[in-house]
Amino acid sequence: MKPYLKSIKYRATVVLPYLLKRHLTNQILTGKFLKPWHLFLVWLKHQLIKTPRVGIIETGNICNINCPTCPTPHHKIVRPKENMSLENFTRVIDKVSPYCHVVLLYNSNEPLLHPDIAEMIRYADQKNLYTMISTNATLLNEAMSDEILKSRLDEILLCLDGMSAAAYEPFRVGADFATVKRQIINFCLEKKNRRQRKPYVELQFIVTKLNQHEIPQVKQLAKEIGVDRLRLKSLSLGEHAFTREEMSNLTERFFPDSQSVKVRYEKEADGSLRVKRPADWTCPIITRQFVILVDGSFSMCCRDFNGQYLYGNILQDDFLTIWQGPRARLLREKVLKNELPFCEICS
Repeated sequence: MKPYLKSIKYRATVVLPYLLKRHLTNQILTGKFLKPWHLFLVWLKHQLIKTPRVGIIETGNICNINCPTCPTPHHKIVRPKENMSLENFTRVIDKVSPYCHVVLLYNSNEPLLHPDIAEMIRYADQKNLYTMISTNATLLNEAMSDEILKSRLDEILLCLDGMSAAAYEPFRVGADFATVKRQIINFCLEKKNRRQRKPYVELQFIVTKLNQHEIPQVKQLAKEIGVDRLRLKSLSLGEHAFTREEMSNLTERFFPDSQSVKVRYEKEADGSLRVKRPADWTCPIITRQFVILVDGSFSMCCRDFNGQYLYGNILQDDFLTIWQGPRARLLREKVLKNELPFCEICS
């Protein structure tokens, strides 16, 4: 099948039903009639005044496990370790809610570590925002599951990167495979028992050398527990954070070697990795996504984990002043022209 026909088929059979379920069906059937309307207004503003549709709100920059490919536990983030206060969070939501619809309430952190995460979700929901969290599920015990299921969360990404302790625990260092798997299963069963349509549940499986042979098993588990979507995610080795030596070590330990696994890199003759992308590649998200760091700093990119490329601070100025300001425009222009060295290594 020709590439463009394959793309059309994929969008019609996979992407469109996925979007309709998340943003229309689930909202209407749970009484959130204003959420689709808010989505339409945000889309209209994006078309007319080029404001973004998605916001990443870093509710904290703390994690409880030590994943080797993540910058958070390896002293790569030099900013102070902290959680965003509930007061500052509500101020951020008040300012961004007229201009974006989807808010990811996580960035460099495990969101369930925040004592006010359920209240944060509820507040964003009151503003008709589509709320998402991604969790390693280590803290998703019975009490936390109850909190999340009551919070009116729209979508949750449950990370299970292996179907055995031997495959999972070297990649999710500090997490117990049996506990995490059991808590993910119990969360999905409890959602089913309560007959809740939300949150939309995505089971995420980052494919590594250690778990590449376990893909059939995770597909079976996803079917058994009734998740809405299983995502087999290609491995990112953190080239924006790690040295060449560290990257070489991570490649040796985790880079898939099966020919049937899709990867985002190409191996050079010397064994180093190069990001796969066409020569005319431009960033697909710079004009439709923004990041608010834990201190309110308004960053251009989720990979900018130390706030090197800031537009301003949302706690000090209003949204449009920052987004349409000269610094923000200049940075986005540089990104679209591939003039930032930072973007050359982004996978």
